[in-house]
Amino acid sequence: MCIAIPKKVLATHHTATGASAEVEGEGEKPLRVDTSLLENVQVGDYILVFRGQALRIVSEEEARQIGRALACVAGVMQGGSGPAVEEAFADLIEHPASLPEHLAAQVGKKVI
Repeated sequence: MCIAIPKKVLATHHTATGASAEVEGEGEKPLRVDTSLLENVQVGDYILVFRGQALRIVSEEEARQIGRALACVAGVMQGGSGPAVEEAFADLIEHPASLPEHLAAQVGKKVI
């Protein structure tokens, strides 16, 4: 499973090799990531990072939601409980996913 992790931007860098940022996650040492796919990354922003690449800027609240969900999953995978599922996934419980209209129209139809 591939998961982008939220990180807070501590510093930005623009060099001949491209844009990057110094970031940190909860309880982690700072590291440098490539931000060349994003525009206007600022100190204090939260970004989603996957394998050293910043994928998008997120709000602080979204970063916290993702962090709670990841902590819950990690706790369960280690045999513990972590944060309550209802708290960690409140956004999904409150707004359940639905299929787009074109796919919902196919539900129950026989496909050969």
